Amino acid sequence: MKKLITIVMAAALLLSGCSSVSHELPLEENLSAAGTVFETKAISDTVTTVPTEAVSVTETTTEKPVPEFATVSVVAVGDNLIHSSIYKQAADRDGNGGYDFEYAYKNVESLIRRADMAIINQETLICNDLFEPSTYPRFNSPSALGDHMLDIGFDVFTIANNHTLDKDEAGLIACLDYWDSREAAVVCGAYRNAEDRANIRTAEFGGITFSFLSYTESLNGLRLPAGSELSIGDAYDLETMKSEIAAAREISDVCVVALHWGVEDSDIISDYQRSTAQILADAGADIIIGNHPHVLRGIEELTCEDGSTALCAYSLGNFISAQSVGKNLIGGALKFNVSIRIDEEAEEDQQPIIGNIEFVPIITHYDGNYQDVRLYPLSDYSRELAESHGVKSMSRFGYDYIFEVLKKNISEEYFDPDDYYICE
Repeated sequence: MKKLITIVMAAALLLSGCSSVSHELPLEENLSAAGTVFETKAISDTVTTVPTEAVSVTETTTEKPVPEFATVSVVAVGDNLIHSSIYKQAADRDGNGGYDFEYAYKNVESLIRRADMAIINQETLICNDLFEPSTYPRFNSPSALGDHMLDIGFDVFTIANNHTLDKDEAGLIACLDYWDSREAAVVCGAYRNAEDRANIRTAEFGGITFSFLSYTESLNGLRLPAGSELSIGDAYDLETMKSEIAAAREISDVCVVALHWGVEDSDIISDYQRSTAQILADAGADIIIGNHPHVLRGIEELTCEDGSTALCAYSLGNFISAQSVGKNLIGGALKFNVSIRIDEEAEEDQQPIIGNIEFVPIITHYDGNYQDVRLYPLSDYSRELAESHGVKSMSRFGYDYIFEVLKKNISEEYFDPDDYYICE
């Protein structure tokens, strides 16, 4: 009996005071771990279990709010280059002294309309019908063209290019008069005077404020007369571009810069273009849209000095034209989304997020002798059409040739040929 009492007391001491023994182990293992050997049954017959009050512990966590973003879908295309065959065919289709451009653009209308914001380089002047329509080398297009571009969903028109002075000072003034009368249009690149130019164009889409700037490297040797107050964006004036980009970022969430640059018919991106794009991105340009060469050039995402990313398309080629070289008839639309955080936690000076970048090829097709000029998204363009293209009498062209040009110039990151290619 004395032995049993001794064992019970030892067990009690172990249960109550030995902090080096794990409380997660069963009783037998706890006691064994403490170095005491005894018969378990004797303990269980003698020790009275004392009930303990259960303690409920509730762990509370505070969930972080989900960030809220405003997102805008954007589509940008290249040069709207209106040769005589395009506007004459539009006149024939109207038949009443006007112009009907629907046939030329109808196959790509849905692509433009689906975007929240659509941008185009209007290569040819629209001189408010004060001048007769004209073609290369000094273009002028009827007002009906601009009206149709607005009707199919274009919002932003860049007009600084090598044809901006095709009708001299009077033509540019008439062109500005036309655009001023279309309140829905956002137009940049040519301005009435210094004050007008300082009024940087902005527009809000989907809760995001965008600013727009446009510059050209060439005016085809033409110049404004001495004393003219008109102003045209100069793509060689880096300091002015940087200053205007900085001013644009002060009044907008996203800065879009259009550059009319490079050598025509060349798909080579020069070192100068790459360095200029980087300088403008570092200055605050979020989106750079290149045009002028009439052929495709590459697309890149540039890392800026502050760690942000800028999207640069060096050339989107022609949107539409009646040129006579096969590669001039292969252009495209650059699609992407722009997002800005808008919840209470958003920083004031935040960078936009550009994503879902995709290049959508667009083919300008015409029959023999430049008849029936019209656009097709590549997804709707057949081998049969490609092999019947009117340009084949003047230049290399064909269905496989289209993919050869695309693969050379557009990374598979933005364009997957397997999504489009139709085997023979």
